[in-house]
Amino acid sequence: MSARPRSGPGPRRQAKLPLTLRRIEGNLAFTGSGAWAWFWVPTERWAFRPDAERAGLVVDLAGRVAALAGRQLHLRITSRPYPAAAWARALDARTPDPLGARSGISWAEHLVRAQRHVRAATMADKEIYLGVRLFEPAGIGGGFTRMFGGRAHGPARSRIEKDAALVGEMVAGAGLFARPVETGELEWLLHRSLGLGLPAPGTLSPVRDGSWETEDLFEISDTVGFESEPFGQNVKITRRGNGREPVVRHAAVMTVGRVESVEVPETAQDPWLVQTDRLPFGVEWSIRLDVLDGEQALDAVARKLLVVRDMQRHYHEHDLDEPLALERQARQAREMQDEMSSGGDVTSTRVHGWFRLAVSASSEEQCLERVRAVMDVYRKRRMTVVLPKGQFGLLREFVPGEPLSSTAYRRRLPVIYFAAGMPHSSARLGDRRGPYIGHTSTSSRRAVMFDTHFATEVRETSGLVPIVGSLGSGKSVLTGLITYEAVRRGIHAIVLDPSGPMANLTRMPELRNSARHIDLTTAPPGTLNPYAVVAEPRSVDHPTDDALAEARTLATQDRKMLALDVATMLLPPGLAVMPRTRLLLTEAVRTTRGAPDTSLWSVVELLETQREDDAKDIAAYLRDMAELPLARLFFPTGTTAGPEGVGEDVLTVLTMPGLVLPPPGVNREHWSTSEQLAVPLLHLACWYATRAVYGRPRAERKLIALDETHFLADWAAGRSLFTRLGRDSRKWNTCVLAASQNPKDVLGMEVSNFISSAFVGRIEDDQVAADALRMLRIPPGVGYESVLARLSPRGAPGERSRIREFVMRDVDGNVDRMRVDLDHLPELLDALDTTARPGDRERELVEGGFDPPEHPGPWRPANRRPAAALTAKGAAAAAGWTRPAAPGSPSGIPPAQPDPSGPVTDADGQGVHVV
Repeated sequence: MSARPRSGPGPRRQAKLPLTLRRIEGNLAFTGSGAWAWFWVPTERWAFRPDAERAGLVVDLAGRVAALAGRQLHLRITSRPYPAAAWARALDARTPDPLGARSGISWAEHLVRAQRHVRAATMADKEIYLGVRLFEPAGIGGGFTRMFGGRAHGPARSRIEKDAALVGEMVAGAGLFARPVETGELEWLLHRSLGLGLPAPGTLSPVRDGSWETEDLFEISDTVGFESEPFGQNVKITRRGNGREPVVRHAAVMTVGRVESVEVPETAQDPWLVQTDRLPFGVEWSIRLDVLDGEQALDAVARKLLVVRDMQRHYHEHDLDEPLALERQARQAREMQDEMSSGGDVTSTRVHGWFRLAVSASSEEQCLERVRAVMDVYRKRRMTVVLPKGQFGLLREFVPGEPLSSTAYRRRLPVIYFAAGMPHSSARLGDRRGPYIGHTSTSSRRAVMFDTHFATEVRETSGLVPIVGSLGSGKSVLTGLITYEAVRRGIHAIVLDPSGPMANLTRMPELRNSARHIDLTTAPPGTLNPYAVVAEPRSVDHPTDDALAEARTLATQDRKMLALDVATMLLPPGLAVMPRTRLLLTEAVRTTRGAPDTSLWSVVELLETQREDDAKDIAAYLRDMAELPLARLFFPTGTTAGPEGVGEDVLTVLTMPGLVLPPPGVNREHWSTSEQLAVPLLHLACWYATRAVYGRPRAERKLIALDETHFLADWAAGRSLFTRLGRDSRKWNTCVLAASQNPKDVLGMEVSNFISSAFVGRIEDDQVAADALRMLRIPPGVGYESVLARLSPRGAPGERSRIREFVMRDVDGNVDRMRVDLDHLPELLDALDTTARPGDRERELVEGGFDPPEHPGPWRPANRRPAAALTAKGAAAAAGWTRPAAPGSPSGIPPAQPDPSGPVTDADGQGVHVV
């Protein structure tokens, strides 16, 4: 029943929308003419997959559809707003001891701000539902209309259930992996389909008995009203009820017209059915398919071929050359005949499809602008998308159980062409349980959450996370964001940042009372004593005496190996490469027995007691190096200095400002003295930082972030440290962030099997990009190197780009491009920005004790409580929400209970839910 047109002037007539649906039982939907079984289809990752895998996905989907030959299908593609409230509630539950902030942003306010940002950024999860029409049981006669309310009884009901079970087995295999929907999911789909463009329902029916009678369905249909004009280009949809202000949207339905041949699989661009995922607004799809097997489709092709041959004969009778287009049609028809008569199910199966797209907006003008945007997208793909008449009838097709309003624009396609569209492909990245760090930036925009301890606690794998990229790719920003979010959750973190920007984290108001900045260049002599930086194993961390003895033996070996490498690094290259030098140093280090209370002075004294001139020369050179300002960190004066107190604060940042690192590609003999000292300083600083990991209980969550790790790969002690971190990170519940400019440095340390997640920033060199792809476990040489080169695009001349993009591989193997998002944390972005600007001079004056230039202070609203006193309830009220959430936990996050007063809305009534 379509909307009645308006006759003459006057107000618009209210269009009724009586549902064809009569009853719902589980995943079965009964109409007056048949029964449908509905299934939920998970999304499939498409980005960064080899062509062979993509072709396999397409063939698998085509095979699933071909197995349903003779049936009608209804594919509904919609979106569900990201469940920000549930995410924040779960994150708070997994954060038993968040960092208490005396000033700055409290933990509760931090969560509220993140939720608000995720909702405002229009990030939604793609939802795919598949309806399959069941075969009508024999003996019914007039169909389901003669049954009471569409309800089948006795043998008829049994046959329907058996057919539904058979269909369930067909769609559960590779290609779809579908499962029967739950009643709540089908109810949500009905709400979403009836109210296209309206805010997604925040609450569903509290009754969960699994069935809806005919009279019950009015609860869904009566809340939505429709208005349309004759030959109008859109339909006005209004939601009323529950004592709230009406919400109005304008929706327009388009349909796919002529389609050119489709490449299988599409390697140069995204599949044709997901092109709309890139648009900054939601697009709903309703796809109706009649699946024809080879015999059914062969009859239609044979009739078409007879028409073509008759036209060819007509031209020949008049001695005229037939058009080339006619010859092409005849050739294509013969090829199709051959495919359908001799090919397999996938090759011979054809689909007759009706592809509808719907967009909506708050105004008619904006709705039509979005229609034009969709048309432009497919015009570039050489496909036609049109806005037909009969909008109200087309809108009804989106509702489960409703029939086609028109058979116009039917597309006849091989099933492989439809499958090449991959309607269920989408971005899937992150663990959906950790803090928000950004969003995907490929075919769709999906929120990316990263829990630093999801790999070690849930997946029971290593916690090693490399972060690689060239200069300016955003490594420091990403490392700082992950560290900041971990510290806010009360996770003890230690950061080694030689250049020093990470020290700004310790000065942030919400962190400063639990953070500590240590400048290693001003530390006491012997702070980086190679014998002291290796932690002595504790008996409480080892269950048996044998395990403790083994751990102490390994620690002793690490001390000796580290002392040997550091002593070698301090020698000039010509002396260090002499075979006798290595032997003498090894003997001296072995004599120390790797005791934690010894030092490099012991090595020097042992060398001096030997009779060989080479040993005395080595000792003399080490004594000369000990007199340098930075070398004093290796040689203690008096008692051996150890890293006492490191890691006791929630956040500890170690810096070495002024450290001059050797330029890449320059041989050691050309290094300056400062550059020669930088390498052992970095090695010992890394060991110094890791001591805090082994000094805390095993089960406690810990995080360590290391920068400039590429220097570790050249020495045995560095490789040993990296391997140990990768191996022990799971047992010690530690997330290890390792930043480097070259992925080969990570791969060369034989820790590939220990990598749980990885981030790769902009890399422009093809060979380096190939190594990065191998670290992401993506085959190189198939074109993805250029993707890495285009990450984090540089700004125009004279402008700075704030875009920081990475290709991320999560612990579950999903790979996609993501963009780091700090728009909701501007204070953190300012603290992590390592680009020099004119304002930096003013900050230097302030830190140096000088008064900055006068400028007016920021405007502050009156009668505001300090931020430290805000709970989630207070933060929501201060942000302008119409109904703040009731506190239900120490941080103000309410428990997961149904809210009888319905969803919370902001000032424009857009369905916002405050946690």
